Amino acid sequence: MAYTLVEAAKYSNDKLQVGIIEKLVYDDPIFEKLKFKDIKGNGLTYNVETALPDINFYSVGETWTEDTHTVTQSTAVTKIMGGDVDVDNFLQVTRGNLQDITREAIDEKVKALKKTFYETFWYGNATTNAKKFDGLHTLIASTTSPYENTLALGSANTTPTGLNMSELETAIDYIKGFKPQLIVMAKPMRRAINTYLVGVGGISYGDAANRRVQTLFEVDVAVSDYLTVTENVNELYGSTYGHQGTTGDGTTGSDVGTSIFVLNFDDKGCSGLQSMPITIERIGVLETKDAKRTRIKWYPSLMLQSIISCSKVTGIDYDGAVAA
Repeated sequence: MAYTLVEAAKYSNDKLQVGIIEKLVYDDPIFEKLKFKDIKGNGLTYNVETALPDINFYSVGETWTEDTHTVTQSTAVTKIMGGDVDVDNFLQVTRGNLQDITREAIDEKVKALKKTFYETFWYGNATTNAKKFDGLHTLIASTTSPYENTLALGSANTTPTGLNMSELETAIDYIKGFKPQLIVMAKPMRRAINTYLVGVGGISYGDAANRRVQTLFEVDVAVSDYLTVTENVNELYGSTYGHQGTTGDGTTGSDVGTSIFVLNFDDKGCSGLQSMPITIERIGVLETKDAKRTRIKWYPSLMLQSIISCSKVTGIDYDGAVAA
């Protein structure tokens, strides 16, 4: 059974751990929906459907032919994330009447954990960095019909192209057998889209979890601070260019490209797995300095069991004019 981090935290008696998860997930549209499957060991091997079987019409007495669907075996391997928080005993004693220094230091570490996870969630590639798991740019990269999940817009190597709304709608249509649940983009990309929408009639909104959210084509819209507008646009997708996991982490790119993702969070859609949930380990007093150490660690990964459950538009010039 897979649970979101918040649901899983309800089974924990560690108040500090529960508080950290709540802080991690608070007002986060992805973590609110992303489910994690607990596994034993360091990986999960699963089948990704790559071709449907045939169904034919036959004449009376004709010989029937048999075939089956085609799958490709893939393995999601969990990785080690974490960090140590050392709090000096002198500071805790002398400043503890003003604030909980340990809790403040842990809160800052949680922010760093979230940042590192999301950078890998979008841009991770285990081939170029074996310490990381594959992110969505790596997992979503097919342009083979009828299993297309990627629409690249770059007109040439390093040259992104402005977005047409019909292209975003095409990416939504790539998702088959699943309901698109969330469109995620960088903040500058949303500003460009909203400038266009205001000019043609206005921005649409819907209600979700006691708050209003913007929608596009009846799908909720969210922004991510960790999707960049400096993606390299040098991955060739047939005749067009975009970004892919092997072309960098998106933060050091030399181009001005960005991507928009359309996600589904069902069990066979965008889902996480973990060999160990987020854990708070109290190491205690250190021998080499007058301080106490707390360790935050997590063994997560990401998988996409159906390649047509999610999609992306890549190679977008976020600063270009958005059109119909």
